[in-house]
Amino acid sequence: MEEIKSHNIAAFEFLDQINKKKWTASHDGGWRTGILTTNMSECINGVLKGARRLPLTAIVEITLVRTVNYFVTRERRSHAMFTNGQLWTDFAYKMFNQWHQKSIDNTATKYNHRQQSASVVTKRQSGFGLNTHVVKITNRECSCGKR
Repeated sequence: MEEIKSHNIAAFEFLDQINKKKWTASHDGGWRTGILTTNMSECINGVLKGARRLPLTAIVEITLVRTVNYFVTRERRSHAMFTNGQLWTDFAYKMFNQWHQKSIDNTATKYNHRQQSASVVTKRQSGFGLNTHVVKITNRECSCGKR
């Protein structure tokens, strides 16, 4: 801030009026600093893999080509899924099917429309199960402790 103040007092006064938690990494309690130093550097390293020791124009061109290819590939994949009537991604289908298989032998009883809750009885597996849990849909809570 002192550096900004020495160059432009109006800019310093403008920035000084804004809550520093909203625009600086040094006043965010450590939340964004990890993102700035880890995820972003990993992302940039991934994009620039194989581009080290190249001229700057070549690095910019490689970055552009790879970015365009990334979106073209995903557009083609999503178009093929949409054309085939697939509403979810392959990953979403896989997760849904896993959850569905786990839930097949569970039974929902006593559904309360007003409270958006239900009692769920789990199946018996090797001595465990036949437990009744209360699931509150609006709060995404379950008495079993899972979310």
